[in-house]
Amino acid sequence: MKITGSTLPVLRKCQWWAREDVVAPPALPPSDAMLIGTEVHAAIEATLIKKPLPTLEGEALDLFNEWKSWWRGTWPETKLGDGLLLHQFEAEVAYSYHPATDSANRLGTTINRAYAVNGDMIAGTIDALEINNDHAHVVDWKTTSGFGAGPADAEDNWQLRLYALMVARAHRVDSVTIHVVRITTNGVTSTSHTLDSLELDAVAHEVQRLVKSVPTAMPKPGSHCHRCRAVAVCPTTNDATTAIAPPAPIKLEINDDNAGNLLMKLRQVQAACEQLEGALKLYAANKNEEGIRLPTGKRWVRTSVDRESINLNGDANAQGIAIISMAGAEKALEPKISVSKAGIERELKSAGLKGKELREKLDNVMSELRAAGATRTTTVDSYREVE
Repeated sequence: MKITGSTLPVLRKCQWWAREDVVAPPALPPSDAMLIGTEVHAAIEATLIKKPLPTLEGEALDLFNEWKSWWRGTWPETKLGDGLLLHQFEAEVAYSYHPATDSANRLGTTINRAYAVNGDMIAGTIDALEINNDHAHVVDWKTTSGFGAGPADAEDNWQLRLYALMVARAHRVDSVTIHVVRITTNGVTSTSHTLDSLELDAVAHEVQRLVKSVPTAMPKPGSHCHRCRAVAVCPTTNDATTAIAPPAPIKLEINDDNAGNLLMKLRQVQAACEQLEGALKLYAANKNEEGIRLPTGKRWVRTSVDRESINLNGDANAQGIAIISMAGAEKALEPKISVSKAGIERELKSAGLKGKELREKLDNVMSELRAAGATRTTTVDSYREVE
């Protein structure tokens, strides 16, 4: 079965992609935001299971520090005696659910969330789990909002509703509280919802209904298309493309009657284009210097670009701040000690510097920050046409 806990929200909107005869494009490499999220998840997991923390820097470190401050205030580790704690969470706990029998099992260790389960089962991994007698807490960390709207609040989050069902069926608990925790560099927010036995039964019935509808399902385009791995091969994508870019050179009329539908079609085409572009990037990367040959005679190749940013979270914190302050750009420092090259440049401009004098001053500041170890450089991939 193609369905997992994380794809259940899409399944509730459209079941076509889960049909056995639908072949989606290969999964694309994770984006920078996804990689940062993975780093933060790993650090949180290490904290919960009392293992050494992985090395973090930049945005990943900022996000983890925000989470750590929030976690200590929300789930204090109060000693109850005999070595017990008020709250004891497990991390990265995997389950499988069998819709036909409404039963679930806890899985063993998984690598990169690769599940070895039967084809009629749904698998998923819970970020953090606590089971206390007849009640459980299921927690999901969210570090990115993705395309369009962010993750649903706990009450409407069907990924976590399924996870709650898995825990209830596997451990015979009567109720489960689910928590969606959004981690940003500006703080942490969360929503919670408790499912009792009746609501858990309703979740089971809904999952069974969706699974039964898959074999004969037809595409149902909508705002959920951006999360569908099969959007590029969906037959309605061609219809959407034709609607916003007709083959005949006619004037596109937008009015109150069609504007909403056109916007939804545009979102679908954008999602399909992003998926196709990602596949082309992967293909070009595998071709190395040969890249993709274009009809113009040029090649579209992957190139590595170094991006330098200022890092004031490490040992060079005080020295970096002093360098920026002595340059007259102390207003570029934000309360959380994060600053950018553009921010320093703005402050130098406000002090009256411009032209060659501005460039030289900015170059000197960046040179001193590099020497002090207050910058970091990350390498990212870019794609361009070359001869």
